[in-house]
Amino acid sequence: MILDDVDAVADRADFAEVLAGVANRATPRNTVVTRADAAASGEIDSALWERLIGEIGVLGLAVPDELGGAGATWAEIAVLMEQIGRSTAAVPVLGAVLAVEAITASGDSAALAELLPAMVAGSTIGTVWSGTGLTADATGAVSGEARLVLDGGHADVVLAQAETGTGAAWFAIETASAAVRRHETLDLVRDLATITFSDAPARAIAVADPGGLAARLRDLALVAVAAEQLGVAEQALADAVEYAGVREQFRRVIGSFQALKHLIADVATETDLARSMVEHAVWAAVSSPDDLPEAAAMAMLAASRAAILASGENVQIHGGIGFSWEHPAHLLFRKARSNDSLLGPTERLTDRILSTHGVHR
Repeated sequence: MILDDVDAVADRADFAEVLAGVANRATPRNTVVTRADAAASGEIDSALWERLIGEIGVLGLAVPDELGGAGATWAEIAVLMEQIGRSTAAVPVLGAVLAVEAITASGDSAALAELLPAMVAGSTIGTVWSGTGLTADATGAVSGEARLVLDGGHADVVLAQAETGTGAAWFAIETASAAVRRHETLDLVRDLATITFSDAPARAIAVADPGGLAARLRDLALVAVAAEQLGVAEQALADAVEYAGVREQFRRVIGSFQALKHLIADVATETDLARSMVEHAVWAAVSSPDDLPEAAAMAMLAASRAAILASGENVQIHGGIGFSWEHPAHLLFRKARSNDSLLGPTERLTDRILSTHGVHR
C-alpha cells in the first residue's frame, strides 16, 4: 500500500482493500484476457468504471471538500493507480484524474462551478494533453491536431493549451465534433488517440500560471504511471511466486530450485526499491512541490525498471503457458513496456535528475 510509513496508514490500507475487492468482483482475473481483447477494440470495463465512480467516487478523491470532493490527496490517487496496474483494467482513469486536477488547480470559478461537478460525477469524461499545435480563434473555437491523447477515445473534453493572439492559454475543448482516431497500442487496455479539431467548441480556463500548471500535470502524470508500474511489478511478482510454489519439475516444486529463488529475490528487491521511490514521489506531490520534479522522475525510472523485470521474469517462470495468448502474463508485460515510454523517453527523466544536481551530458 502506498505510503505505508506515514499517518492515516489504516485508512489507506482499508481503501486499498476496498479497491481490490471492487476490482475482483467487477473484473475477475479469470476474465482478464477476454476483457483485454474487448479493450483493444475500444471497449472499457464498464462495470468497474461505474463502480469506481458511483460507489467510491474516485474522480473526486483529490478534490477539496468545499468543492464537492472527498478532500483526500494524491496519495489516494496513487493507491488507485496501483490497483489499476495490478488488475490491468481498461478504464479511462488516468486522463480523468489529471483533468480533474487541472480544473481544481486552475481556480477558475466558472469552471469549478460548471465543469468540475460533471467530471467528478463521471458524466463528462475529461483528459489532458500537453502538446503544441492547437490554435484558438477570437470566439474561442479551437482547431488543430492533438496526437496520442491519453484516453482520447473515451474523452468528452480535452484540457489543453492553445495559441491565441496573446499567447498560450488553457481551454476545455469538446470532442463531440472532432475526428477521433484510436491507435493500436502495445498495451491492449491503454487507450491512445489522435484527435483533430476543426473550430471545436471550447471553454477558456483562467489559469494564473499556465506553464506552471502544465509542468505540475506532467509531474503528477509521472507519479500516477509510476504507481501503476508498481502495481504491475507487484502483481507479476505475486503470480510468479504462486506458480513457482505449485509447478513441479523433476518431482519438486520449481520454487525450491536455487536459481529461481535468486531470480525471484532479485525481482522482489527491485520492487521494494520501486515502492520506496513511488512513496517518496507521492510525498513530494502532497507535501513538497519543489521536490516533485526530481522525485517523480526517480519514481518513474525505478518503477518501470521493476515492472519490466518482474513481468518479463513472470513470463519465463511460467514457461510455455506464460508465452501463450490465453495467459494473462503477457498483459502485464505489455503494460510494463508500454508505460515505460508512455510519457516520453526515459533519457529525459535521467537528464532531469542529473541537471538537478548540476550534471549535464
